Amino acid sequence: MAKLNYKQTFLLGLGFMVVSMVWAGYNAYMPIFLGRYTNSNTLIGFVMVWDNIANIILLPIIGAVSDNTRTKIGRRMPYIIIGMPLAGIAYALLPLQKSFLTLIAIDLVFNIVIATYRTPVVALMPDITLEEHRSKANGVINFMGGLGSLIMFFIGSQLYKANNAYPFFLVAILSLIVPVILFLGIKEPKMYDLKKTQKQNIFRALFFVIKDKNKTPLLTLLSIFTLIAGFSSIETFFTRYAEIALKINPSVSSFSLGFYSIAFIAFALPAGFIATKIGKKYAMMIGALGSVPVLLIFATVTNFHVFQILLPIAGALNAMFTINSYPLIVSYTSSEKTGTYTGLYYLFSSLAAIIAPPVFGSLMDFVSFNMLFVAGAVSMFISFVFLIFVKSQEKIRSH
Repeated sequence: MAKLNYKQTFLLGLGFMVVSMVWAGYNAYMPIFLGRYTNSNTLIGFVMVWDNIANIILLPIIGAVSDNTRTKIGRRMPYIIIGMPLAGIAYALLPLQKSFLTLIAIDLVFNIVIATYRTPVVALMPDITLEEHRSKANGVINFMGGLGSLIMFFIGSQLYKANNAYPFFLVAILSLIVPVILFLGIKEPKMYDLKKTQKQNIFRALFFVIKDKNKTPLLTLLSIFTLIAGFSSIETFFTRYAEIALKINPSVSSFSLGFYSIAFIAFALPAGFIATKIGKKYAMMIGALGSVPVLLIFATVTNFHVFQILLPIAGALNAMFTINSYPLIVSYTSSEKTGTYTGLYYLFSSLAAIIAPPVFGSLMDFVSFNMLFVAGAVSMFISFVFLIFVKSQEKIRSH
């Protein structure tokens, strides 16, 4: 049996590290930038889902397009070596804006550009990894992603104190360097012949998943939808919740999120190995159900030290779900269609991240701030229920 290529997996993890740094900084500080111009949590929530509006349109389409792409450097690499540097430049411009209109204009450009490479860089993992090693490979990759978040929360928070723009400049520099490393270090498999395979179409794949009698892929996607709805909203509003409800400085709450990332990093590799033993589905169920009581405690306490104690537990549980959700989705299709099914994964996750933050923001505005965590706990439980009805991980070939 072929072994996991840890060298290539590690290099790909560098790409995930950059992406994680991007969103860790974006989710921590963009609501604060927006808060300079508006006090409405609902409006901030709508602006914060613009990335997911771009994602829901572009990521599934680009995933299928990259399946059909044929170049001398591979199917995915052209999107990575062009999109990542351009996204980094736009990202660096965000903290430099002096008005609400220019801020959201640059934000829109950034979100469109970053969407051009996110699906290809994710789909590259199953391209270069055999099915039996994908949970472990995803563990390595998410370990690197967690490391990126850790860097942003700990080092980035200190850079933010010195200058609000410095964390964004750091990410921009890495966005210029890492694509070169990926290009030189990863060689995509040349096993695909466009004349012998049907061109992939995200709408055909979605239709098949919805209409197919075997509901396992659809139920898995719905489970991912509900869990991400909760986590994305909490990540969006956590620093703002801490600042307003608990009177905690944003740099302190952002720094504290680093402990969440430490736990995610610590459990990234174990989560992959655990799934190899008990199955991806059951590992995800542990993560979803275990998150419920943690979030309910968050909703009832006002002592920030309790948050700091429980954040590592939340990070470990998130790892159990996240590490195995994407490998489970791509296990339902053939290697020719991994980009398309990666697009489906992002379609549902992005839709969740579009719908949930404005809803959660409205609950915070019109009910109470702690509804952020109550609604999150409900989302986790529903995710768990969907997984109960997921059948064995049999291969399901798309039409």
